[in-house]
Amino acid sequence: MDFFRKLFKSNTPNESENYFSEEKHESKKHFLTQEEEYVGYNVDMWVNNEIPALDEEIAHLIYQKDLDENTIHTFLGYRQNSDLGQSSWTEKGMLNFPGPFYTSETDTCGTGICEAPLNVLIDEHYMEHVMIQPRTKNELWQVCNAGAVEIYSAYHCDGNQHWTVQLVRDWWKNKDDLLAHLKHQELIKHNCNQDKRYAHYLQHQAKLDLRKYCFFLENGFYPSHEKLPELD
Repeated sequence: MDFFRKLFKSNTPNESENYFSEEKHESKKHFLTQEEEYVGYNVDMWVNNEIPALDEEIAHLIYQKDLDENTIHTFLGYRQNSDLGQSSWTEKGMLNFPGPFYTSETDTCGTGICEAPLNVLIDEHYMEHVMIQPRTKNELWQVCNAGAVEIYSAYHCDGNQHWTVQLVRDWWKNKDDLLAHLKHQELIKHNCNQDKRYAHYLQHQAKLDLRKYCFFLENGFYPSHEKLPELD
């Protein structure tokens, strides 16, 4: 118990260790606050803190029309078979957030939230969905791991070849339905607060990310300071 108390006991942000990622971000998403102690740890703090900034190197990598498994593996030095190379766009689940990565009909082993807890959600049928596109190298690695251990090869990386601006807008129109879906009791039970994290993302940062993604779909590169298309 003393070990775990030390692990979760707070320090100031610049002294804390990031236990969920190899990288530190300006958002300090994973840091415990000074007031937090092990016995009073609040999961909502983890859920409600900001999503990390999209790493520029990751943006250049995953937001390209011809993104494929080999490109990802070369970048990461990934030596396993992540099984991301197949396409199954027509079987994509509605809970997948628009972007290059998505899932089709996965197994029901529940390994996705273990391998990629910041990016993967499990639905009420115990199937996996990409709820937040990878934003850091560590997250990208974890999504690849989720694909590698999923036995039906149901993780895919060809979303950029299929999403259109209109499809993204249509998806966003269903945001209220998605938020309602995330309140399904069986879904909540199967997750470790990924449902709360996804809901928070949809209510805050997701719209801006989708506007940037629409810009990419229209122009072929990820925006920095350019004017963004509207979703509504």
